Amino acid sequence: MTTALNSIPQTLQELPPKWAHFCLHVEQFIKDDLGVDLAGKTVVTAISGGVDSTALLLVLHSLSQKNAGRVTAVHLNHQLRPEASADAQYVQNVCDQLDLECVLGTVDVQEAATAKGVGLEEAGRDARYALLNKVFLDQNADFIAVGHHLDDLCEDVLMRLTRGTAWPGLAGMPGYDPSRQLIRPFLLTPKAKLKEFLTDIKLSWCEDATNSDSTMTRNRVRNSILPLFLEENPNFPESIARLWKVGKIDRDYWDKSTSSVTNPIPNDVLKTSHQASRLRQYKAVLDSLGSGQALADTLFKLDKAWLEKRNGSTFQFPGEKTAIISPTGVVFSVKD
Repeated sequence: MTTALNSIPQTLQELPPKWAHFCLHVEQFIKDDLGVDLAGKTVVTAISGGVDSTALLLVLHSLSQKNAGRVTAVHLNHQLRPEASADAQYVQNVCDQLDLECVLGTVDVQEAATAKGVGLEEAGRDARYALLNKVFLDQNADFIAVGHHLDDLCEDVLMRLTRGTAWPGLAGMPGYDPSRQLIRPFLLTPKAKLKEFLTDIKLSWCEDATNSDSTMTRNRVRNSILPLFLEENPNFPESIARLWKVGKIDRDYWDKSTSSVTNPIPNDVLKTSHQASRLRQYKAVLDSLGSGQALADTLFKLDKAWLEKRNGSTFQFPGEKTAIISPTGVVFSVKD
């Protein structure tokens, strides 16, 4: 889509009051729910040219004017669509109007997917985050911001459900990932609100035709599965937002409760722990040993073996990790 870019509001004062309040509401979510203060900070912001990322750039830019911060836009051309170059030019034009630095990258995602033996979704995601992380490091930035919204969260929860993700991971993607300094300011904001925002300030956006490609898992969830849930419960997104809030609280509780877990985990500790705590202690140690998701079925088998005092029993986990029941506790290791 094309648009005239000569009147993009740049500050809260230039926005209609409704949308100035919207920006302040997003800021409050970032502070209260994500625990992040953007005042004086540099934020690297992903922008595809779509409605969500374009709205995110405008909101963060307006807030940066208020809080003496700085925003850098990052756009990656995946070379998958004929209009990809036009999208990149659109992003550059928006950034020029806002007087923002814009880093444009190009990657042949189809070629990358073939070389790595992965799908287009994974290859594209890897390429995007590689560029974002590079700019983040180059600029000594404080945060990376991406435009995931409430509709995306609904899709993410359904995808996790189909994979059998346990609680509290089932509540969906985090709003703040401190390991990557990544924030999702719109995570509890419906996509419809973002469309209304850009429409009201008379700024159109780019539409990605690949969003209708049913070969991609997320698109099948978005276009086929999520509508069925909405048909049964029109308030499904609000329910997911509540689920996310509860999951965030529970995740924080367990993260703090397992922060001092040692390896090996001694029997004295395990004997005084509820099963829920034991399972999370196992997972916390396994996670600390590196990549590789600990599978719930194997964790249950490990706990049963510990209860039955089956000393010498060995359990394998992804990432070449091992857990062994010993006379004094559970010992974890990873192959060098």
